[in-house]
Amino acid sequence: MADYRKTSAVIGVVLSMLSLAACAPRPATAAPTIDLNPFRTEVASTVLAQVTQTVCPVPSDTPSPSPTVTAINVAAITPTLMASTTPVLTGTPATGTPEPVLEDRAQWVSQSVLDGSMFAPGETFTMTWRLENVGSSTWTAGYLLRHYSGDAFGAIKEIPLGRDVPPGQTAEISVLMKAPNLTGDFRSDWVLSNQNRSNFKEPVFLKITVAVPTTTPSPSATASS
Repeated sequence: MADYRKTSAVIGVVLSMLSLAACAPRPATAAPTIDLNPFRTEVASTVLAQVTQTVCPVPSDTPSPSPTVTAINVAAITPTLMASTTPVLTGTPATGTPEPVLEDRAQWVSQSVLDGSMFAPGETFTMTWRLENVGSSTWTAGYLLRHYSGDAFGAIKEIPLGRDVPPGQTAEISVLMKAPNLTGDFRSDWVLSNQNRSNFKEPVFLKITVAVPTTTPSPSATASS
């Protein structure tokens, strides 16, 4: 009986010690640190693989089917296209031969006063030019002989033709002139022009020499002296 009590006391002490140990507060244990680098590397590799497959897809070994070409009946649609694209001409086409462009041309034939003729200062004379119509137009009475350059020799600057001159015909145009009062060589240039005062390409001119005439003694006067 004494052993039983002794054993019970020991058991009680042990249970009390165990109870106190169970009720005592436990020291805080630090939470373990998890290394996330392996997970980040795996996630990055997965995302990179998905992006690569989207941007640069790997070509498949199986060729893509060729697009289906539908045959078009050109013969059936050609009349329709021509009918819609062919312009419709309206109006009456021009007929006949266009009128030729007429040309004014003159050719010198002769003149009454030769170039280099000598005149006294202030001497008057009549100059006549003879010209041939070698163009395709008819010179009308409204055509003019006009002073072009040089000395006009006292003449009026514009002289009407006064009559019609068809192609192939000639006309004589006379001008009353007066030699300059100074001595020397002089030139006067003239040109034909139409009624619109458009000049011909072929001018005419006169060159004269003005000099004081010298007196030559008569034979009778020489003999008597």
